[in-house]
Amino acid sequence: MATSAYLLIRASEAVRNNGYLKALEDLWALPEVEYVEPVSGLYDCVARVEAPTRLVFLVHKIMAKSWIERVHVLSVDQPVQEALESEEARTARLMRQREVIRAYRAGLPRPPGPAPKLHAAPTGAERAQTARLMRQRETIKAHYTRSAAALPRRLPLLRGDR
Repeated sequence: MATSAYLLIRASEAVRNNGYLKALEDLWALPEVEYVEPVSGLYDCVARVEAPTRLVFLVHKIMAKSWIERVHVLSVDQPVQEALESEEARTARLMRQREVIRAYRAGLPRPPGPAPKLHAAPTGAERAQTARLMRQRETIKAHYTRSAAALPRRLPLLRGDR
């Protein structure tokens, strides 16, 4: 079984200013790299990798490239096959998003979506989690209600009070 991970990669300053796309193509050429996306922020790109051996060997292989300044590894512990979206489901979801965007741009109401899926009755763990979240919500509401009541009320300024 292969190890999956996301790599947050920071490029050197020289590469960021000139030759960034060639560097990304160089990274994309590795057989272990599934995809590479440029991002903004502290890191310059995110790469999803599938390492057939130990992940540390692949990270050292990538770090050996002269243009890479830093690599941060976000390993995926155990991918859940049931949670992964099929290609058809992904395509359907993207087409639905495009429909909604086109309707929004045209000033039309949101198009009707697919019928909601029926779920089984909640389990005991789900009910307990829902109850815990509701208690947290009530605690937060009470806190803000008390703090709002403690604030001094400002009287509206009259024209002569300035």
